Amino acid sequence: MHWTLKYLGFFLLSITLGTPASEENTDGDCLYNLDEIVGFSQTACKPDPNYSYSTDPDYLNNFSELVVPLVFWGINQDDGSNDDFLTESKVRESVDLLNSAFADMNICFELQELKYVNDSEIYWTDYYKFNKYIRENDYSKPATLNVYIPYRFTNNNNSLRGGKWSANQFSVNMLNYNTGILPHEVGHILGLLHTHAGAKAVNCEQVTRNEDDPDYNAKCSGDRVTDTNAMPSLYGKFHLIDTQCGYIGDEVDCKGTPYAISEQDVRNFMAYTQHSCRSVFTVGQGIRVREFIKNKRASKKLEFISDK
Repeated sequence: MHWTLKYLGFFLLSITLGTPASEENTDGDCLYNLDEIVGFSQTACKPDPNYSYSTDPDYLNNFSELVVPLVFWGINQDDGSNDDFLTESKVRESVDLLNSAFADMNICFELQELKYVNDSEIYWTDYYKFNKYIRENDYSKPATLNVYIPYRFTNNNNSLRGGKWSANQFSVNMLNYNTGILPHEVGHILGLLHTHAGAKAVNCEQVTRNEDDPDYNAKCSGDRVTDTNAMPSLYGKFHLIDTQCGYIGDEVDCKGTPYAISEQDVRNFMAYTQHSCRSVFTVGQGIRVREFIKNKRASKKLEFISDK
């Protein structure tokens, strides 16, 4: 089974295995390892020379097309039944969504195969138990991006939506096969952090975007993308988002400066926000993704991604 799809669409989220100390957060829809992408937290701002931190659309448009092959894994009960079956048409929706979300980055997603695992043990279970089971039973294709769709996870009172746990494996629950959680998780696979990354740290991302300001640190704190504003996690604070996806709160950063959060920030795929708002990546995020892929492929990683 194979098709290439390019389209328009919306929406995604995250989690990787690691010790509690290495997890970027333990609250919210998703958990993942911050160190895995950025290496370490900085007390003095030293931008990574492997990234340009550019926000130039012309630079982004210059990248050649890449292809990401996908294998979807539907998780059913022992007898093959499912309260919400992952059909081929639903998988097509997922692929359409990814092609829409990453179109400006010139990344094309192609479905290679839809497979099923019939085992009630992982149909609705703990996220870490699920990951362990998948690894131990080798349910993975190495030269592809593997997408696992169980019915639910029990973590966070059944509210955990999904997660990324390796360079080519992530999962979302069946409620989110076609929501913003999906591009969110792929964003983590391709090197993006939460827009609120490290917001509670003493060296949090500062609000200022004036590069001459001594407090400016957007290149080495937060998500390391300069056209996403500093912001807090809005998990559990959705009352601070209005019906038009505008921010109406008065939160402040770690130095007491009020956040300057735009509608685009609230709509960002990598933010913790209202699920109906998630719909965009910025140019800076797109460039970060393409440079992350270039850097990884130069060191023989992410080899499942190929040139068109």
